[in-house]
Amino acid sequence: MNLNWMAICVSFIVTIVIAFISGIYLPKNIGLIGPVIGGFIAGYMVGGHYTDGIINGGIPAGIAGLIYLITVVLLFGSQIATIAYKAGYTGSVETLIIGGVIGAVFAGFAMYFVLGLIGGIIGVALKERNSKDNKIQN
Repeated sequence: MNLNWMAICVSFIVTIVIAFISGIYLPKNIGLIGPVIGGFIAGYMVGGHYTDGIINGGIPAGIAGLIYLITVVLLFGSQIATIAYKAGYTGSVETLIIGGVIGAVFAGFAMYFVLGLIGGIIGVALKERNSKDNKIQN
């Protein structure tokens, strides 16, 4: 297993930037491409084995997703509570926000981790293919 901190940082930054930009400027759900791109870049930077792409692409993308979704829940908690009350929720706002944060932690990490993992595997595979093509040409 090869931990490349530069690849991990790049994957994290790319994922979090695309996630935040997608929430403001891009169409709905296009931000889910962020962890794939971040994981791909990390996987390509690391190369080697597929486990390297999984670790260097999946984990930072998962952490970025976790941070992004917690931030969204905390920033828009009152709007979420208003929607929930209109839908028939009768509990307290604090309970709703805490439940939202806990849900965002699990869902955000899992979803972004899997997407970053896929991107990391694709990046490693592409780098392996390019290195094999270069060896054949030489």
